[in-house]
Amino acid sequence: MKIIFLFCLLPGILTAADFFDDFESYTPGDDLADSADWYSIDPSGDLIVTEEGSNTIVESLWNGYDDVTYACLGAADWSDGMVSADLMFRGEDVMYGLPVRMNSSTGECYMGCLYAIYPPYGSTLIMHIDENGVQTILDSDPFHSQSPDTWYHVSFEVTGNDPVSLKFSVNGTMYSEFQDDTYKLGPGLSGLWGFSGGILEGFYADDFDVDDYSAAMASTTFGAIKALFR
Repeated sequence: MKIIFLFCLLPGILTAADFFDDFESYTPGDDLADSADWYSIDPSGDLIVTEEGSNTIVESLWNGYDDVTYACLGAADWSDGMVSADLMFRGEDVMYGLPVRMNSSTGECYMGCLYAIYPPYGSTLIMHIDENGVQTILDSDPFHSQSPDTWYHVSFEVTGNDPVSLKFSVNGTMYSEFQDDTYKLGPGLSGLWGFSGGILEGFYADDFDVDDYSAAMASTTFGAIKALFR
């Protein structure tokens, strides 16, 4: 399987910021990319807003492709921080997760994801995806069981530059960790991604959250500076 990103974003993404989207402001049937906060990467399927009980979420539609990738423009480029979301799958042979430090010109990124191979058999993965869509597994937990129709809160933390520290957690427990001193990707976008081995399988997302550590640091530093002049 190759993950291929082919996209170039327009100028205008300047300042990273904390970001949260629970998709409650959308109307069922909306394509997430119709908002200013999200961008659908071609080739891909779609992430469509739908209702699950009383909750508004997004679901994957493959449209003949086997993967779907959306970049979050609302958080812009960021370097050190954590991206998290509630994720769920249905079917089998579904891989779904969170890209970070995604280069807006080449698509190169790190990926933290869950892989439901043959439920309940599954794994967690941290991967590097190069500009040609070729994936290299950096770390994995090959015995992470997963069940369909079950929400998992996943988070992917990225900090540092040489090495880059990568930590992927599920429901508050870290399952995969890697110190990257080879690729050393710089600031980039985050988003949602999924792969399906069949047209009936899919993944679902809710409560996408970006915690930009550098923004928090800048705010604290600025506050400290202001205090000097009181």
